[in-house]
Amino acid sequence: MDSEYLKNDASDSGAVVDYEHWQLPLGRRFRALKLWFVLRRFGEEGIVNHVRQGVVHRQLLEGLIAKHPDLELAAPPSLSLVCFRVKGVDGEEGNDVQHALLRDLKKTGNCFVIHTKLGGEVVIRMACGGMEQSQEDVLAAWGVIEAMSKGRSGGKKNQ
Repeated sequence: MDSEYLKNDASDSGAVVDYEHWQLPLGRRFRALKLWFVLRRFGEEGIVNHVRQGVVHRQLLEGLIAKHPDLELAAPPSLSLVCFRVKGVDGEEGNDVQHALLRDLKKTGNCFVIHTKLGGEVVIRMACGGMEQSQEDVLAAWGVIEAMSKGRSGGKKNQ
């Protein structure tokens, strides 16, 4: 329950209530109930279309990151999830650079990204599978990411 991507300053300080702990239990019956609700609401075709659209959005973001001079993919993308990082910085300095970019992205309030750790290195995660997410939303988030990441590779920090 303490995965890296669930950690944040507000939860760590106790400033907010973590409703993630106030959900239906993960027992077999309740997992089936949650699945039943989703199938009932969207149907098989709706779920398939949703997953496919998330993959299309992820491929768009993946392509933009691959072309960016200061960013790189940190892991092979999976379904709608993209993990990326600032190029050319490793170790504790690299983790500081990744956290600084994450903090600056969150401060804008214009895109939602979180972090995780892969092999001890901090990376930034963006999921492109929101229920009402559009290509325009992905491009708007990319505009923020692109602007905030300029000049950060190789240990340089954006001023």
